[in-house]
Amino acid sequence: MLYSVAMNYGEPTPDIYPERYKKGVWLFNNRHFFECHEILEAQWMESIGLEKTFNQMIIHAAVAFVHWENSNRKGVLSLHHTFQQKAQAVLTAANAPLYMGFNVAKFQTDMEALLGPYVRDASLPLAPYETMIAPQIEVTGFEPLSCTEHELLVLGRIIEEDE
Repeated sequence: MLYSVAMNYGEPTPDIYPERYKKGVWLFNNRHFFECHEILEAQWMESIGLEKTFNQMIIHAAVAFVHWENSNRKGVLSLHHTFQQKAQAVLTAANAPLYMGFNVAKFQTDMEALLGPYVRDASLPLAPYETMIAPQIEVTGFEPLSCTEHELLVLGRIIEEDE
């Protein structure tokens, strides 16, 4: 499949995007928010500059939904706020709506459409997690990498590390 990707100066090309990033996108889009956070946290710790802020942005979005699953409205709103800050920083630094093939501008808009009403109305209870439709991360230039059942278990800390 051929892709047309507008690249910014200093932006990595799809052939060198980290595997953990590609798996993180798949995890997020498949509602494995805790696992997305786990795999991208390792990537975040190894990154610098814009890439570090970018990884944090995705982590904050994922953790907002972990809080939603736990019915923690305050946590959802706090992480949404920091997500929005990181997203704006990425958009400003990248000077483009895309970074690493990720449509940051659309994702930021979609997150605001979902969470904005809760920000504006403190009396609005969170919708049940099961009915909440999280935004999807749209990417170009690469296909997200799926995780195996074993990877999901390890990331979810359900099995011991020495197994």
